[in-house]
Amino acid sequence: MDRKGIIGIILSIGLFVWFQVYIQKTKNAHEVAVAAAAIAEANAPKSTSVVPVADSPAPAGAPDATVAAIKPVVEQSTAKIDLLSTPTVEYSFTNLGGGISKVRLPGHKAEAESQVIINEFGKLPIGSISEIAGEGATEPFSAKVDAAAGEIVFERTNALQLHTSKKFVLPHLAGADSETLLREEYRIRMDVTFTNRGQQSLQVPAYFVSTGSSAPIHERDQSVYTCFNHYRDGNKSIDANWFGAGMPVVGHADRAVFTEASGGILWAGVTNQYFASLVSPVADLKLSSDVLAKHRGSQVWARRFVVDDPAWMSAGHLSEGKGRADRFGIDGALGMPGFTLKPGESMAQSFYVYTGPREFRRLKLLGSNEDDVMNFGMFAIVSKTLLNSMNLLKGWLGNYAWAVVVLTLLIKTLLYPLQNKATSSMKRMQSLQPKMTELKEKYKDDPTRVNVEVMKLYKDYGVNPMAGCIPMVVQIPIFFGFYSMLGVAVELRDSKFLWVKDLSQPDTVAHLLGYPINILPLCMAVTMLVQMAIQPKQGDPAQQRIFMFMPLIFIFFCYNFASALALYWTVQNLFSIVQLYATRSQTLPTLEKIAASPKKA
Repeated sequence: MDRKGIIGIILSIGLFVWFQVYIQKTKNAHEVAVAAAAIAEANAPKSTSVVPVADSPAPAGAPDATVAAIKPVVEQSTAKIDLLSTPTVEYSFTNLGGGISKVRLPGHKAEAESQVIINEFGKLPIGSISEIAGEGATEPFSAKVDAAAGEIVFERTNALQLHTSKKFVLPHLAGADSETLLREEYRIRMDVTFTNRGQQSLQVPAYFVSTGSSAPIHERDQSVYTCFNHYRDGNKSIDANWFGAGMPVVGHADRAVFTEASGGILWAGVTNQYFASLVSPVADLKLSSDVLAKHRGSQVWARRFVVDDPAWMSAGHLSEGKGRADRFGIDGALGMPGFTLKPGESMAQSFYVYTGPREFRRLKLLGSNEDDVMNFGMFAIVSKTLLNSMNLLKGWLGNYAWAVVVLTLLIKTLLYPLQNKATSSMKRMQSLQPKMTELKEKYKDDPTRVNVEVMKLYKDYGVNPMAGCIPMVVQIPIFFGFYSMLGVAVELRDSKFLWVKDLSQPDTVAHLLGYPINILPLCMAVTMLVQMAIQPKQGDPAQQRIFMFMPLIFIFFCYNFASALALYWTVQNLFSIVQLYATRSQTLPTLEKIAASPKKA
């Protein structure tokens, strides 16, 4: 690559970084304004809205589903909460909507040493059913609890004599093998039965099952991790930023809800950086395709909301301009097809509800491609390989930090022949520098001739000018594979290493003028500079100075990211430095022209 090409790349990256900063400032100002409006709305008097479940279609002139879906729903004061627990999960069930109001995970810590709570800020219980998405949490169900069996049954009959029964069954894990435990530990079954107790046939319209809500788990959690996901021929994911105004150039207005009608949906759910709430319809795969379609999702719905957390939503934070009020969550729902019931007829539908960590191994065992909710992106194969390898090494070493270190050394060892060949090629390039300097002096007034003669020089001496870049090209997919994987690897949470308190978070040790001081990214930048200083020089001085910007680019990616990423890149830099020192004493190769191939007669 010539100097102009390299300068173009650097300028493009600089423009991209500037544009992202500009967009973030614009978005933050908008989100603070939205948060202020939400506080004002929260302090305004509200009325209770009652929405029947699976009632007859709305009469003409009634508000459409989209308008009704974003109307606030306030729970009645008659809510009754029942608790059922397993060794790793505590479920809180509410009779309003007949579902799971909250899920507490005692084995996982959130901010300030508190336990992780799924659906903590949600307006709807997980598993609540409604004809209109986003509603249905005000109608009370009768509840019958069998704590010994780990079951709770909710029932109600509406004005049209449509009886709805919802039975939640906890998994029985006593004596279960490790694979069963891994699959079922955070999963609960919900069996729904609709029965026509009237004297006339009922056309039951399509209905929505709430997936609950997700909200950022950490103070510095990025909006890109708060997502709604659904799976049909691959996972489709939208994050909290999707609902806000788009970029100024190709922007759009704020979007209230996300909807999509698409049959054959295997599951839908919401996620934050490390945890998920997924709802998966259960169906016998031996059924005919038309019958099977009735037991799969037919549409999805999601909306964004401002997290109603006093610690974040205080007016003091807004006035101080700290941006702590722009904290958004996402509600979601999975739509199911409608059906007809004759008098006395019933229709049953079962669901699995997963509320737990986004662990790749665990999600893969669920059986309906739930592991795609990891959202590894275009380097998914690399990310999965790295994650499985890291978990395997952790099992041997007992510590994720050492697992990252050893995995890095294994990668560098596998790449050593390539690195050694690249170093040799750079030395050959270095040997050519005097001849290249002569050419530039000889044709200093003719840059085109210089390029032609330099390429001829490479050909005559059998030197590949790009060979020194090959190791970097190979490592880029590995770097971004680590980047995608470490951003959502719940396994790293609370893993400590030296001064690092949590490998899944930046290793901030102090603040200077309000900015965090993160040690590992700075160490990474220093090791990159050392590596660049001792490796054989290639290209002219101007090109070498341009490459000195590489540490800044990597700091941009790593500074506020999981510290495990900076640990990986720092270790690989150190290993590269050792490799370079091992070959530094080698003398420059003696270059000889390659004999020209004889011409054919």
